[in-house]
Amino acid sequence: MHPTSRLASLWRTLFRRPRLESDLEDELRGYFEELTEKKTRQGLDPAEARRAAAIAMGGVESAKEQTRDVRAGAGLETALRDVRYAWRALWKSPGFALATILTLGLGIGANTAIFSLVNTMLLSPLPYRDSSRLVFVWSDMSEAGYPRAPLSGPELADLRHRAGLFTGFGAIWANSAALTGGGDPEQLRVGRVTPDFFSVLGAEAASGRTFRAGDDAGGTPPTILLSAGLWRRRFGGDARVVGRRILVNGQPTTVIGVMPDNFRLLLPPDSAVPDDLEAWTPFWPKMTEDPRGQQFLRVVGRMKPGVTLAQGKSEIDGIAAQISKEFSEYGTAGRRYDTVGLHSDGVREIRPVLLALFGGVAILLLITCVNVAGLLAARAAARRQEIALRIALGAGRRRLFRQCLAEGLVLAVLGACAGVAVARGMLSALFAARPESLERIAAARIDPRVLAFTGGTAILWGLLLSLAPLAEVLRMAPILSLKRGGNPTSSRTRAGLVAVQIALGVVLVVGAGLVARTFSRIVGVDPGFRSDRTLSFRLALPDGRYATPEAFNAFSRRFEEGLKALPGVEAAAAVSHLPFDHIPNWGGPYLARPAAEDTSAPMADYRAVSPGFFGAVGARLVAGRDFTQSDDEKSRRVMIVDERLARLAWPNESALGKVLRLDPPSNGHPTEPATVVGVVRHLRQQSLLEEVREQIYFPQRQIRRNPVAYVVRAKGDPGALAAPIRSLLAALDPELPISEVRPLEDYLIDARGAQRFTMILAAAFATAALLLSAIGLYGVVAYSVAQRRREFGVRLALGARPKQVRALVVRQGTRVAAVGLALGIPAAILIARLLRSQLFGVGPGDPLSYAVAIALLAAAAVSASWFAARRASSASAIEALKVE
Repeated sequence: MHPTSRLASLWRTLFRRPRLESDLEDELRGYFEELTEKKTRQGLDPAEARRAAAIAMGGVESAKEQTRDVRAGAGLETALRDVRYAWRALWKSPGFALATILTLGLGIGANTAIFSLVNTMLLSPLPYRDSSRLVFVWSDMSEAGYPRAPLSGPELADLRHRAGLFTGFGAIWANSAALTGGGDPEQLRVGRVTPDFFSVLGAEAASGRTFRAGDDAGGTPPTILLSAGLWRRRFGGDARVVGRRILVNGQPTTVIGVMPDNFRLLLPPDSAVPDDLEAWTPFWPKMTEDPRGQQFLRVVGRMKPGVTLAQGKSEIDGIAAQISKEFSEYGTAGRRYDTVGLHSDGVREIRPVLLALFGGVAILLLITCVNVAGLLAARAAARRQEIALRIALGAGRRRLFRQCLAEGLVLAVLGACAGVAVARGMLSALFAARPESLERIAAARIDPRVLAFTGGTAILWGLLLSLAPLAEVLRMAPILSLKRGGNPTSSRTRAGLVAVQIALGVVLVVGAGLVARTFSRIVGVDPGFRSDRTLSFRLALPDGRYATPEAFNAFSRRFEEGLKALPGVEAAAAVSHLPFDHIPNWGGPYLARPAAEDTSAPMADYRAVSPGFFGAVGARLVAGRDFTQSDDEKSRRVMIVDERLARLAWPNESALGKVLRLDPPSNGHPTEPATVVGVVRHLRQQSLLEEVREQIYFPQRQIRRNPVAYVVRAKGDPGALAAPIRSLLAALDPELPISEVRPLEDYLIDARGAQRFTMILAAAFATAALLLSAIGLYGVVAYSVAQRRREFGVRLALGARPKQVRALVVRQGTRVAAVGLALGIPAAILIARLLRSQLFGVGPGDPLSYAVAIALLAAAAVSASWFAARRASSASAIEALKVE
């Protein structure tokens, strides 16, 4: 057939079908009449002639089907007809259709929501130009207990001058700055950056410009780059702010640009660079000439096109080897770098959590689809007489297969539509429940890739779901099925499906139990301090007015005395770093022996605290004394160390009176001596799961850190102290802003946030699995009860008691559950081993988690069986026998 004629035929088949059918009807009727007349002329009476004509044609309807099959587009027409038939069949069974679509929607929706997180966090590239070429460079100081340390200014210069496979290296350091004038004073989260940082990153300003070479030169007027959020909140979205001067830390500073709305700085979480920085300023002049041991730079590099990560890493390793030989500051230990992909390192911590959740939701989807397969198998069994009649009247099994396939796909597509709605609602709930440590998941969206995943999942499961009713069709014997009686094969099929559901449910419930046990152990960890009834906030003193130690200390004393005098305040003190905050860590080496090489000295976390800090947070001094007001800039240098350092530095000795050489200015060399006056219990300030490093505390009056945090312990509600504290500060210095006013408990809650978030989701998946397994088992037992109703009637008529009939039915359900448990426990043991890295305080074989899972599923199985068994004993013997 000519292509034009074929297209015309296809058009008529699809869009002129009524006329084609009318023409076909007229043509076949004419042919039938012609055959009848021919048979009549051959001597047959009219009735016999019509019968012979029909036999010769092979049946009018059969002839129509054969004619339709040779039309262009016949396959598409048949498919559309099968879809319409499936739709009508579902429309006639609204209860079944609604239950199936909602069940599928739950499974597909949960899968879609979690996949959107996986897609955003793990699969999608970072929102920067050619982000696959970006790397993050860490300084590897594992021997000193600091495997992921920042770099120094000279080391940044080394990378820039010696690397040939990179187009550039940029650096950032998070700090804060006071914004005054034009409103209330405000403390901003600011990133100090190299002028090329944004060009290396591949990000441009929405208006104005980013920094360029020379912006950090000496004598250059100070400049600032604003985030879109700060621009709208503080300046009302005024485009004329670019080029205007604003007061930052008391200095007139020119706004050079505003970043786009969607710009987010996605660096590794342990880089201590928050995602939500509000502004950026250039580093001070000649930052690259600072001491080599002054490590504070978070360095991002951009590889040249075609360079692989392995090649870039090899070159940077070579640079580390070169500078280790050239500079004596590194000693025998030398310098090592760890170069990692920016994207992969940024999701290093969250990847196992997301993959575990995705595995859990995949199991939930499998349980959901097994449940739906059971419903479809039951429906096929309930329609066995209809299907058998169609087979007996000549319907081919191939046609029935197509219709089963169409019904499965229609259900899957409708389930996918419901699933997208469920996914949107679930994402909103996840965003609301997310902890601060998982803030980045808020960027998850249902984009085309997620929709494609949802569609592919729906089609796949539509095909697989078609197999359940198809199995009933293929094994059906029309004659037997037309007789009265049950179909035991359907019951066995559904029982097998429910056993699989229960087995998968065991995996989810055991996993949820392990995660819950992990979270309970984390909650039970004593961090070494008390966070209840304690308010915290941060304050930065501008260098201009408080540059000298005397001015700084005088203000600090007045402010702390004022805090302690406020009504409802029990204690107040200052600390340089709050536990689990996002401020860049402050640490350095320490030496207990004067002759030791300082380049291989162990590292400790440094903290500067005011007198009374340990009492304010409930930390316990185990030896010596606390700091006093006399431990100031005029007295000898003293310190308090934690138990861990005391044990490592002076085993089996008292630490009191011992001297350590330290590096408070962060020059890289521990040269300043300090005497131990106290030993405090180790405080978990960076990880609840392990003691990260030793800790050294300096008197704030001797070692100044800016900004400084304050903790205020209240007698009642700590939130009620925020307004009096602001009034007190305004009375002392109206240009000083405070920031991050929040209960200290919030930091501890957020430290447990990822585990709590995972536990909630795992518990939700496990609950859904329990319900689906119970519903599936109830359906199997209830169907079996309906099929055996006559048998139960006979038993009751012969004297069986109702409780005996109930026990018989319950035993049937528990046998199915026992098979599922027997299959599920080994699978749960195998899957639990994959969760080992996410567990704390419990092993993958935790007996309590397995015992609870088995008890819950067994209880659900017995309950489902008992409710179904009530139907077997609720009717009288006469009513049961009337069924037959």
